[in-house]
Amino acid sequence: MRKIILLFLFSLSFSVLLFSQNNKEENSPEVFAPFVSRLKAKAVESGIKLTWKDSEDVKGTNLIYRLDKEIRNSNISKAKFIAKVKQGIESYTDYPVTVKKYYYAVLIEDKKGKIYKLLIPFRNKTTTGVAVKSIATEEQRAAKIKNLQASVKNDYVLVSFDTSAPKRDLLLFRNTSPFTSAEDLLHSNSPVTISGTEKSYQDYPVPGIGYYYALLDAGLFKIGKIELKAGQNTTVNPVMIPMGVKRAGLPEKPRIRPLPLPYLLISSSIDTGVELSPSSQFAFPKYQKLQPAAQKAVNELISSIKLKPPAPKSVKILNSEKRKSKAGEEYTLYTIVVNYLQKRNFYKTEKLLNNFLSIYHSKEVESRAHFYLGQSYYFTGRYKNAFLEFLMAEDFYYEDVQNWLNAVFNVLINSQEQS
Repeated sequence: MRKIILLFLFSLSFSVLLFSQNNKEENSPEVFAPFVSRLKAKAVESGIKLTWKDSEDVKGTNLIYRLDKEIRNSNISKAKFIAKVKQGIESYTDYPVTVKKYYYAVLIEDKKGKIYKLLIPFRNKTTTGVAVKSIATEEQRAAKIKNLQASVKNDYVLVSFDTSAPKRDLLLFRNTSPFTSAEDLLHSNSPVTISGTEKSYQDYPVPGIGYYYALLDAGLFKIGKIELKAGQNTTVNPVMIPMGVKRAGLPEKPRIRPLPLPYLLISSSIDTGVELSPSSQFAFPKYQKLQPAAQKAVNELISSIKLKPPAPKSVKILNSEKRKSKAGEEYTLYTIVVNYLQKRNFYKTEKLLNNFLSIYHSKEVESRAHFYLGQSYYFTGRYKNAFLEFLMAEDFYYEDVQNWLNAVFNVLINSQEQS
């Protein structure tokens, strides 16, 4: 009898515990957290190819993260976001700039912008580091641009595109004729730098003129690798903002206050027309002869000034152009300097350097080009133009520019004294 009672109590307590557990599960809210599956990372040539299976639970895009440690909830904030991939592609090739081992995770972002930060080993994150054997070239890392389109929206042109590398900078060119060769880029407007994370750009050209557009990877353009594909990274048909649209160019910045009225200067009497003596506020100071002691001090100061440095008689070639460059913008500048400037063909040098400076280059290369263009202007007697070019080269080549600036100053001062 005692055993039967104990067995009954045990069964009763187990039933109560089971009922409590079931009731807790029924009342607890369900957590909806979709994720991709079968994420794998494999080294291929100079990149790491990621493959996965998209989630069918939610529509959106896949966000790819990379870290040199296994990605966990505690360190995902330190992981680098490297790409956003549309659903249906289910692969991405990463090109790291080092040979370190990397770990990856793929999260889902729905159409409302919500990111599901759920990490599951062997499903949407890797647990083994993968490294490349060699660093990827600029061509391999470059963004592949597709579906470049331009359409008129009110008073601006909306340029839209797709890019494979959101972390790469892009260059947008605009021209009145189609882009069929690299030479067309020289005759276009100065390019605008666009981040690869953008999907569109608002341009404000002059109304009444048809324009074509070209979009290039900035890194490839810098090394001279230019490939134009109609309908992919160049537009086929021109777009034109109708005449009558008031705004042209970028949107006008609001003025802080209206311009003040000019001073009212009355130089003659309203009644008689007799010339009035100028107000002391606006009059030039009267000429006064220096006292002998002051004149003596000025003469001593002038005599203590060192002789002016001799004016340059030959072109100055920087060390960067004394050795032959391999490719890209460096090689182009090298050929202009060696083939034309060094041979004192200044007018040809001027034309080529102006074309060279009409497109995007690194700041250091631009400074060298301005330095050489200033010399071309100097030796052809256009000293004011030379002065401006030397100023634009001063940030990178201060010491090399000073002698040329002094020479230009001397010429301009002497010409004013003689006139």
